[in-house]
Amino acid sequence: MAYRPGSFSKNFAWRGKGLHKLHAVIRKGFRGNLTPVARQRFRDESGLGASLSLIPVNFFLNNLNNELSVDELVFQAIQYTHSARFDRLALFAFHLNRVGVFSQKDARPAMWANEFVRERLWLDGVWQSSALSVSSLDDFFKDRIRAQEDVKVKCRSNYRHLYELCEFLPSPLPVINSGADYWFRSSMFLAWDRHVLAGGSDDRTSLLSIVDEDELYKLLGLTREYTLARANDVVGRYFAVGGVARFTKRKKEATETVLSSAGSASDEQIMDELAIHEMEEEDAAVQRRTVERQEQQRDQRKAAVLKQHYRNTCMFCGIGLEIGGGKIYSEAAHIKALGKPHNGPDKKSNMLVLCPNHHLQFDRGVLRLHRVGEHYQIKSKSAGDSLHGKLIDFKHRIDENYVKYHHDWHK
Repeated sequence: MAYRPGSFSKNFAWRGKGLHKLHAVIRKGFRGNLTPVARQRFRDESGLGASLSLIPVNFFLNNLNNELSVDELVFQAIQYTHSARFDRLALFAFHLNRVGVFSQKDARPAMWANEFVRERLWLDGVWQSSALSVSSLDDFFKDRIRAQEDVKVKCRSNYRHLYELCEFLPSPLPVINSGADYWFRSSMFLAWDRHVLAGGSDDRTSLLSIVDEDELYKLLGLTREYTLARANDVVGRYFAVGGVARFTKRKKEATETVLSSAGSASDEQIMDELAIHEMEEEDAAVQRRTVERQEQQRDQRKAAVLKQHYRNTCMFCGIGLEIGGGKIYSEAAHIKALGKPHNGPDKKSNMLVLCPNHHLQFDRGVLRLHRVGEHYQIKSKSAGDSLHGKLIDFKHRIDENYVKYHHDWHK
């Protein structure tokens, strides 16, 4: 099916400023308040020209009966300073957005982009960077966008630049790390907000069903299994804060829970509080990943032999974790992760022996390895980390290709 591009082909200062500008426009248009605003009033308050203001209104915000709703995207813009986290949530909103009520299945103004992600960009649980090449996008737009060629080119350039603004491009790997683990809760809250605002049912079964029916895992760049499992954990929190009603006076207690830092704390403190919530959710996520790894075909003897070779001490910090009875505990960490989308091999050249803390940090990319001559050096993203710059002497051969993959995936 072919779609009209609408005002998306216009210049919204995309070149380096578009999503940062969107953040500012939301703040201005809503006057910094978490209350719905009439469409025309938003356009007047935004400070943009009439034609350009159509872009945030039509493609990123929730439109219903000529009124712009308050949802998770608006909340993130008003409560927090601009960040890459907001940009990625905005891109998710762009793919998700509807104009109209729940029953209008074709009411998405950027349905062509939604279809692109689901049909071309996502494959086997991850985004493919080759799909975002100019030639690949032009091939897709040829049949999906109903417009003159110069308009298609503008539309393609604007769309591709969204991925650059989100720091997904350029990609050093054939696959793209969407980073959705770290904005998963916000994305689910946004999807559920808009589902309910458009007239959809707000019961647990309905909210979880749209994750699969709308293939939200593809819009997130994650595997279906992982997304469904984690959404099942997050939906409880959504109800705990009052669902979409958390922004209304009727749910004052829930609103105060979510907005507890508003007007009384710095942006840094607010972001720290939000990070704590995300870390709590990550505990469940790590457990899910562990299950996924265990489902892979593994030879436990290789890991056992390797851990014994290092006397169960962490290759990074040199500490052996005592667990009683004279036993020392360590974990076999895979450099190129097992399971989708990485499909790393279960062999010693892809393994490290680490303590649980440094295993988790390595899996998240907080710790990475960097080749220095014949040695490897630890690079840490944690400020003041004593491990940063430490040289590691390996007692077994590791494959440089797996180290490079890990480095580039978390780059």
